[in-house]
Amino acid sequence: MNFSFNNLANTSFSNNSAKHLKPNEIYPVNLTKIEKTELKGSKDPNAIYPVVTLEFTGTGDNKGIYTENLFVPNKDSDFERRENPNSHKMMASNFDQFQFTLMQIVEAINPDGASKIKANASKIKTLDQFIDLVIKALNGKNNVEVYLKLVGRNNNGTVYARLPNACLIGRSGNPEPLNFISADSTKLYFTNYEIGQMKAYKDAKPTKMEDVENPDTQEGGDLDLDGIDDIL
Repeated sequence: MNFSFNNLANTSFSNNSAKHLKPNEIYPVNLTKIEKTELKGSKDPNAIYPVVTLEFTGTGDNKGIYTENLFVPNKDSDFERRENPNSHKMMASNFDQFQFTLMQIVEAINPDGASKIKANASKIKTLDQFIDLVIKALNGKNNVEVYLKLVGRNNNGTVYARLPNACLIGRSGNPEPLNFISADSTKLYFTNYEIGQMKAYKDAKPTKMEDVENPDTQEGGDLDLDGIDDIL
């Protein structure tokens, strides 16, 4: 029998990967990655979905990461607001949630960059241009500490961390923000509904606490906006 230990020098025998941040907590974090990418469909490997991938890393004693893949709206249904069958209130569209999620992150991390994007809103013609501006505003800001609210999603007995909805449709008929990220921790809190869900998860049979992952992207041309180049 031949033994070989030639791989010892180049092999790590400890797992150094970061743990995931748990759901139903508010964490101080840095945004350590934002990029456009694509996901392959799990059921149909030929299906390609454009996504924006976000990675948040906990600071201080809250070591761990949270990764979110925001699917880029690309179907007619993504832009439709539908009625909630239970409350009969209008629900924000996928596009509303996508836009408010990214802009709330920019406003928390780079308020000046958010102001410049909003000032040039009429010049943004495609989703890809919007995404590029958001990424530009957030690049180089990975040392800015903000607070991130994570809730839970129960999937077949497993509780996954996820971002809360970023907006709702108000009485005016327009989307209104729901805070999930802020430079001020006092701006974040759990609603009575979320507290009820947390209690239900806790009282249920033991579940595995994990994190979700997702990604981003979309076709679009180069964007040349006056005064936007110094967004960082």
